[in-house]
Amino acid sequence: MTLAMRIEREQQQSHPAPRRRWVTVAADGSGWYVRLEGNHRVDRYPNVTQAIHRGRKLAHQHKPSGLVVQYLDGEEEELQYESATHP
Repeated sequence: MTLAMRIEREQQQSHPAPRRRWVTVAADGSGWYVRLEGNHRVDRYPNVTQAIHRGRKLAHQHKPSGLVVQYLDGEEEELQYESATHP
């Protein structure tokens, strides 16, 4: 094991990766909403395309994060976004 590898392993052990926050995009009776986990704020949009666009932007701003899109037909799509320091 090289010194660089040993240092990297020690840094990973002493600095655990930050907790992933999830962004949810789903429909309700008022259209589509976007919500960041741990935040009470809910953004509303008239269509799924606008809601997904906002959800992706929000997920990118809060890396490491994940995006869950819950479609009307019951399908669910999940994406994960990693920060540069924790690939």
